[in-house]
Amino acid sequence: MRKVILFILILFVVVPAISQNNLKDKKLNNETYIPDVVVDEKYGITLYAKLNMMLGGDTVRNDKNGYAANGYIEDYYTTGQLFHKGFYVDGQLKVYKNYYPNGIVERNFRMVDLKKSKMDIYYDDGIPKSKIVYIGNEAMKWEDYYPNGTLEFIEVYNKSIQYYIEKANYFEDGTPENTLVLEHKKKLLYTQTYFHANGQIKELGQMKYNRSEFDYQNIGTWKRFDENGKPTKEIKYASGQIQSEKDL
Repeated sequence: MRKVILFILILFVVVPAISQNNLKDKKLNNETYIPDVVVDEKYGITLYAKLNMMLGGDTVRNDKNGYAANGYIEDYYTTGQLFHKGFYVDGQLKVYKNYYPNGIVERNFRMVDLKKSKMDIYYDDGIPKSKIVYIGNEAMKWEDYYPNGTLEFIEVYNKSIQYYIEKANYFEDGTPENTLVLEHKKKLLYTQTYFHANGQIKELGQMKYNRSEFDYQNIGTWKRFDENGKPTKEIKYASGQIQSEKDL
C-alpha cells in the first residue's frame, strides 16, 4: 500500500514538473507574428526560406539562450493560431509546415533523401498552388496551378538539371497554350507547339538543345496557322536563325 501511495505522489509531483519544463521550452523557442505582415498576397509565407539549407538557405536559427535550435519548434500568430511547425537540426530546417491564419496549410516541405526534397504550396482555401521536386537546391520538376485547380505551368528537367524533359503552359480552362516535348533524348530534339485559345495549333516546329551554348534553338521548317487551322506562313531555321520565310 505504501508503494502505491508513493507512486501516486510521484505522479503528482514529477508529471506537472515535466509539463512545466515542456511549456518553458516552448515559450523559450517560439515566436509570434502579425498575420498581415508575414503573409504575402502573391508569394505566401517566405519567412523560413533563409533557414532551409536544402534550398540554399544559409541562416541559422538560435533559441533565446543563443544556441542553435534543435528539434520541433512551433511559431504562432498574435491571434494564437499556429503559424509554423518545423524540425530543426543545428539551427536549420529539415521538415516544416506553414499555416494561413485560417488554419489551412500554406506550404509543406520535406526531405526525401540527402539530395532530394519536395515542397507543396497551397492557396488559402486548400487548393494546390505549386508542387516542386528539388535535387539539391534546384527544381527538377515544377508545377503551378490556377486558383480553380487547373494546371497552369509545368517544367520537368533531367536528373542532372541540364535540359528539359517536358515544358508546358496552359490556359485557365485547362487547354494547352504551348508545349515543349522531348522527342529524341540522344540528339536532344524537341517538338514545340503553340496554340490559339480555341485549341487550334498556332505554330509548330522542331527545336534542338545546344549544350555548348545552353540554348534551345529553332531548326528545320516551322509552320504558322490561323485560328481555323489554315496554314499562313512557313519559316525555315538553321541553328536558331531564320533562313527563309514564305506566306502560304
